Amino acid sequence: MSASRANGEYFADFFEQRMSEQSRDLADLRRAAGNSDDADGSLRHLVERVVGHYEYYYRAKAASARCDVLPMFSPTWTSSTENLFLWAGGWRPSTAFHLLYSKSGLQLEAELDQILLLNRIDQCHRRTLSREKEISEEAATVQEEVAKMVEIAAHVPGGGKDAEMEGEMAGKREGMRRVLEKADELRLETIKAVVGILRPIQAVHFLIAAAELHLAVHGFGKRKDRAESDSSG
Repeated sequence: MSASRANGEYFADFFEQRMSEQSRDLADLRRAAGNSDDADGSLRHLVERVVGHYEYYYRAKAASARCDVLPMFSPTWTSSTENLFLWAGGWRPSTAFHLLYSKSGLQLEAELDQILLLNRIDQCHRRTLSREKEISEEAATVQEEVAKMVEIAAHVPGGGKDAEMEGEMAGKREGMRRVLEKADELRLETIKAVVGILRPIQAVHFLIAAAELHLAVHGFGKRKDRAESDSSG
């Protein structure tokens, strides 16, 4: 088995463990949201624990990407439905604000009429959009360098093509690894920034919305892929 395939299979197993962990976190968050007796300190501790799980996931992802970044951009552990919405190897950070304004809207309504809170959220949203644009442009630059590969394919004699192309791919892998690293940093920073703005109970509702969306899309996509596979077989 190639090192790339082994690395991909290891991370696929890790991802499924992460999905199970997120399901457990969701159950804990729902219980906390339904318990009006929970103090802010208890809720804050739960929010920190759940965010800590996100941190651990992205550290493990970065370690796996250092071994081989390619599987992160064509993941086998996600469904074809999920892959339609991938941005730089994962979810688009600005999605957090769509959740904040819509899915969590009822829970946040009492505070969103406060100008200070709205301004902090808006500023965070604008910073995130700006960073997304920078990362997208960096990814496009790496991808546009394919012209060098075309030149090699056209002019390098057959026996030397593989070595030349491998040399070019090494640079492109590193470029895409840096893109993934920056994108994952922004994903984590966005989660931390949003929960840092909100009150503990609001942060709980936000994390519920994020987990529900992720798990629902993942589950739907996997079921859809299995149904299509069964019908074609």
